[in-house]
Amino acid sequence: MEGIHIDDGAHNVLVTTDDVETCTACLDDGNPDRRAELTVTYPSESAEQSGFGDHGRMQPAKKGLISIGDMMRSATAASGSGPDFTGAVAQDAIADPTNLQRLGTSISEFCQRWDDKGYDIYVCFDSLSALLEYTSPEVVFQFSHVLTKRLESVDATAHFHLDPDAHADETVATFQSIFDQVVGEETEASTMDVDYEEASDDDIAALAEDWSEDASYSIVGGTHDRPDEVTEATDDDIEQMLAERL
Repeated sequence: MEGIHIDDGAHNVLVTTDDVETCTACLDDGNPDRRAELTVTYPSESAEQSGFGDHGRMQPAKKGLISIGDMMRSATAASGSGPDFTGAVAQDAIADPTNLQRLGTSISEFCQRWDDKGYDIYVCFDSLSALLEYTSPEVVFQFSHVLTKRLESVDATAHFHLDPDAHADETVATFQSIFDQVVGEETEASTMDVDYEEASDDDIAALAEDWSEDASYSIVGGTHDRPDEVTEATDDDIEQMLAERL
């Protein structure tokens, strides 16, 4: 990746620059015939920025787009049976930008489908700053933590955009702590005081596996006891587990 160095073993990268070249370089790696790219984007974000454009490079064998807050595409998606994974391009749309269960489910499905077929998976999440316009930093932090572990479980290489000028230094520093590497501006500020209990690898794996159409990912309010048997968690258990950590 010319001009951009991603450390060996860095599955999840935080990108704090706003140039298209950085985004493209994070995606453009490996054999295009075995590469599958997923872009998660918001209508307010540019498709050119997100890496869904061509940029004169070799295109991957599989391409996916999840559009969040796009009412027109969401209505079309709701009338069908979900993304069509049979072609080279698959698309999904989520009307409610606060519905993290739906978003986690969709990302997980794309990755699982492609992982089952042996593709090298690359993900662009554009952007955490957009998500933070709709949801609190604590909730987005929890969601990002689980999501990065899910992506790592399928050996995906993912990068997440964040505009450091749009957030307090403490918020930026807190999100930096989730990622294997930061490309661009990096803050040395202390992390914000997040009431968050670090999940074990088994907890994260079990929770990510339950991101399905029937899973509950409601993380709004409430305090519940953590279930003892995470590997056999019910939908209510998953909701309680997440609520406890916030």
